[in-house]
Amino acid sequence: MELHEQLASVPLFAGLEPNVRRRLANVGKRRSYETGEAIVRAGETGTALYVILSGRAHAEQDGTTLGEMRAGDFFGELALIEEHRRSATVVADDATECVLYPAWEFTSLLAEHPEIAVPIMTELIRRIHRREHHGA
Repeated sequence: MELHEQLASVPLFAGLEPNVRRRLANVGKRRSYETGEAIVRAGETGTALYVILSGRAHAEQDGTTLGEMRAGDFFGELALIEEHRRSATVVADDATECVLYPAWEFTSLLAEHPEIAVPIMTELIRRIHRREHHGA
């Protein structure tokens, strides 16, 4: 399956026009990770947004699991706002494929298609509310 077709099943991008998803597919970089491999590490400078295409992963901080992720989930969104050190390590729980968007390329794409920002903001607000109300 072509990347632009896969992106149609990712909640973050599902509501976007097909031409915008094609543009996202052209900008994205596919990466594969093996079971137990760190996708990103705490303390590294965040430079990209990651979207999980297949597989599962979890975020951990100081040995504590913060959350689990599966196909369609994303992380690293703070890198789109500013160069920020990663606060958690994300580890593949099984063979995992991601598409990553370097911050500068994604920011340029946001300028062309600002509608992409809406699902990202919606998810950020959901995460903030979950932390405030559930401590997770």
